[in-house]
Amino acid sequence: MMMQERKLKEIFWCIGYNIYLRGNMRNAKELLEVLVSKSKDKGLKLTPQRMAIFRILSDSDQHFTVDEVYQRAKVEYPMLSPATVYRNMEQMVTAELLSHLDLGGSAMRYDTNLEKHHHFVCDRCSKVNDIYLDEFHYTIDEDRSSLGHSEINDSTLYLHGICTECK
Repeated sequence: MMMQERKLKEIFWCIGYNIYLRGNMRNAKELLEVLVSKSKDKGLKLTPQRMAIFRILSDSDQHFTVDEVYQRAKVEYPMLSPATVYRNMEQMVTAELLSHLDLGGSAMRYDTNLEKHHHFVCDRCSKVNDIYLDEFHYTIDEDRSSLGHSEINDSTLYLHGICTECK
């Protein structure tokens, strides 16, 4: 078990939660097959450019920005534009193949993992890892919160720290 994973498990064990970090557990071939299959189901054409984007997304656990995907895809397709990559990735979000991952900053990141999960963000290198929390429940402090009768439909947690590679 990596030091970072062990430390996070210790922290969450102390507050009563089990935590699961997702490293390279995802099989690239399986993810590529899922992206292709879901695209067909949603009526998206499997263009060579879209297939290149799928391969880039499925070959890594990274949460890419459009520019990062573009930089990798233009090697294979030099005539590809950043606008084409952006348009394709937004179509994939609309088709529920990807989701937005807004970590602040100037560039939106995209997530291929559509399971309910949260994220660990390294404060030095900005690497993002998926984490799974078992039975995580929020309790709202009504005395200090001004939600009134608002309804909460979903929750997202971003844990920040220093990843193993940066230590």
